Amino acid sequence: MIERLKEGLSFEWRAEWHAEVLLEGLAVAAAGGEQSRRLDELAAAARTRRTRLERRLHALSAAPRLAPLPPILDQLDEALELALAQTRASADRYGALAELSRRIADPETAFACELNRSGAEESALLLDGLLALAVERGVALRAAGAAAPTQAP
Repeated sequence: MIERLKEGLSFEWRAEWHAEVLLEGLAVAAAGGEQSRRLDELAAAARTRRTRLERRLHALSAAPRLAPLPPILDQLDEALELALAQTRASADRYGALAELSRRIADPETAFACELNRSGAEESALLLDGLLALAVERGVALRAAGAAAPTQAP
């Protein structure tokens, strides 16, 4: 069971690393402003969760394993939707890892996983709000484009 826990923690470490890179890329693409600041904060939260996992992996004499990064999506709403889905899935997996940690009598790892679960749930709420704003802006832009009069040559 300890090997399953190590593998799960390593998988979540990779997921947090991927989320961090995705959110940092979105923050740069947002080019300043409130949305960029929020995306930077979400990337920092992913980095915090990843660091917490690194400490637990080190305590369990394991190391995180790298994996290739997925391609960054060009469309803001698609990238936010992906980040939201990944963050929600991570929160669920953290709950399962916390339970596994309790079963093998590792309260420190259980606590770290519960903190990460809570942080991932908070990040998901923020991502959900950012996604709703991005979708609203997209709809408004499409509506404005459709309402604009076309000029004859």
